[in-house]
Amino acid sequence: MTSQAIKQSQRRLIQQRLLGMNRGVWSRLALTSVLSLTLTGCLVGPDYQRPELALPSQYNAADASATRASVDAQGVRPPINPKWWTLFGDATLDQLVPQAMQDNADVQIALARIGMAQALAAQAGAALYPNLNLIASGTRATSGPSVSVTGVGVQANTSQVGLVISYELDVWGRVRRNIESATALATSSQYEKDSVSLTVAALVSNLYLRLRSLDAQMAVLQDSVRTRTHSLKVAEAKLQGGLVSPIDVNQGRAALAASQATLSEVTRQRAITQSQLGVLTGKLDLAIAVGDVRQLPVPPLPPEGLPSTIVESRPDVSRVEQDLIAANARIGVATAGLFPTFSLSGLFGAQSVAFSSFLTDQSSVWSAGIGMLAPIFSGGLLRGRLDYATAQQQEALGAYVKVVRNAFGEVSDALTSVRQTLQTEEYLSQQVQASNKAQELATLRYEAGYVDFLNVLEAQRVANEANLAFVVNRSARLQANVDLFKALGGGWVATP
Repeated sequence: MTSQAIKQSQRRLIQQRLLGMNRGVWSRLALTSVLSLTLTGCLVGPDYQRPELALPSQYNAADASATRASVDAQGVRPPINPKWWTLFGDATLDQLVPQAMQDNADVQIALARIGMAQALAAQAGAALYPNLNLIASGTRATSGPSVSVTGVGVQANTSQVGLVISYELDVWGRVRRNIESATALATSSQYEKDSVSLTVAALVSNLYLRLRSLDAQMAVLQDSVRTRTHSLKVAEAKLQGGLVSPIDVNQGRAALAASQATLSEVTRQRAITQSQLGVLTGKLDLAIAVGDVRQLPVPPLPPEGLPSTIVESRPDVSRVEQDLIAANARIGVATAGLFPTFSLSGLFGAQSVAFSSFLTDQSSVWSAGIGMLAPIFSGGLLRGRLDYATAQQQEALGAYVKVVRNAFGEVSDALTSVRQTLQTEEYLSQQVQASNKAQELATLRYEAGYVDFLNVLEAQRVANEANLAFVVNRSARLQANVDLFKALGGGWVATP
């Protein structure tokens, strides 16, 4: 028989021997398992309860003149749009945000942390099951004549194979509290990823709106350059006709140069903003065509009487709550360390000094037992662990309170910004119309010789500032909506 055939025959004999274990051994192991289930009914440590925070019942009602989502008389919340950036109605933004969520480095880091947390949770859950191992060894030993009673050297072979089982009885709930903590941390990592995604989406949206604002500012400044170029040509023509002094021409040139310098600076800012968007989206060669922030629709506002409990759905609030749950469970883990630990162990296999009798009934060996390890004196180690876990829970509680309060403040601030920028836009719109009309009239009157050039320059300056202020405020209004969506964790859907 070949050596390969001998090895296969030995493996089959071992498998048959292990499958034919003594039924009495399995009965004892089953009895100890039932005993363990009976003993694992206690959970030390505090059970989690959500803290109660003294928050106002609802946010201050905003101006009802704008288009809003609605809440019925029973206070039913309108549906929330998770893809809130689509409410701006811009195809380019609709492409940039999903691309950033997929390729942004911070999102990829958060995804990796989810995998790590889930792996730790799986490790914690493994402690609920017995630990079963296969052991096998073969030993050949010899003793010299000087240590032998007969004065003759002895050689001996020892072979053994067996299954070893060990199991910790979760009498005080240490394992279950540890699983509770690990599961909460895994859930927290998922909320952390959602929070990162929300932050990235908001950052991309704000940068894109800034880019469109810079586009609109460039359009205003280009129009200012054209207007001042025309006024300069009129002043130069009048100078050649002896109708004005060189002061008008020099003032016109200075005003034109100022507009050109401002246009150059805004162009620089746009290039940098576009580059920043490329870094966020992972597309470093990103090129975005020119647009205009004034052409973007304004999303609907949330309803009146928005309840303060809406912040509970924010991913960062959910994340810190899961951290608090995990810290609370760790108190139970530390508390269980003050009590005795019970464990079960068992062994069944075969052992023989002669290979010929290795897999016979005479070579069977087994053992089963229960052990206890009770702490007597640890020099304050176990109590220190419990105090540390309690302090961690208090720290997590403080973080939860802080995040919830900040969330409430962010929603309140965003609502105020949306409301006030809307009112500011109404005034600025009136200013733009009046200043543009005044600029047109001043130019015509200067060409007709009714006013001096200072009137034209002043009218141009006021009109230019009014148009730029309107663009900046429109951008601030849209960005306030982004901040509101981020603060609420989603966008509101307007209902008819």
